[in-house]
Amino acid sequence: MMSSASPFNARRLEGKVAIVTASTDGIGFSIARRLGHEGAKVMVSSRKQKNVDSAVMQLKKEKLDVTGMVCHVGKADDRSKLISETAEKYGGIDIIVSNAAANPHLGQILDINEAQWDKIFDINVKSAFFLVKEAIPHMEKRGGGSVVFVSSIGGYNPFELIAPYSVSKTALFGLVKGLVPQLSSMNIRVNAIAPGIIKTSFSSAVKIQNLMP
Repeated sequence: MMSSASPFNARRLEGKVAIVTASTDGIGFSIARRLGHEGAKVMVSSRKQKNVDSAVMQLKKEKLDVTGMVCHVGKADDRSKLISETAEKYGGIDIIVSNAAANPHLGQILDINEAQWDKIFDINVKSAFFLVKEAIPHMEKRGGGSVVFVSSIGGYNPFELIAPYSVSKTALFGLVKGLVPQLSSMNIRVNAIAPGIIKTSFSSAVKIQNLMP
């Protein structure tokens, strides 16, 4: 049970609407949970309905205002539906956290094939950009907002055996800088966070294969 001293009680995001992609476990789930406890209405999403249902059930047990839907961010129709249904249900969008990522290649960078490379950059960079692009008009209507891309410490110093994934995370830093000139004029903040190695299903799978310390 949270104590009265918990920072969650500040509810500084009361009335705000947030979307978090890949938010049914790991980092994304924790972000969605924190936003909810800060007072935001949260749309969680994942590629699998059972994962969405499980996450929503867990968060609702904590009395959070959450909804969930299936979204494969690599599919334009899914991205559009995520944005439109969130705006329709909650009346707008204030916050978007782009957390979805893929890493189909574990090994030396020169061993990657073109299809694997394309998937990494399609999900981790292209889809992240176009999801945010579609949300911007809704934020502008609300007088501003906040965009957060989940990058990685590997974006600063690529991990040798997940180098293509790391490079895609480096690209997010450039994307932030590219968006700032336009979004700042709309009162929309844009940032990237760079988590280190956190115990999640993704990092566990990589660590098992001795690809990370």
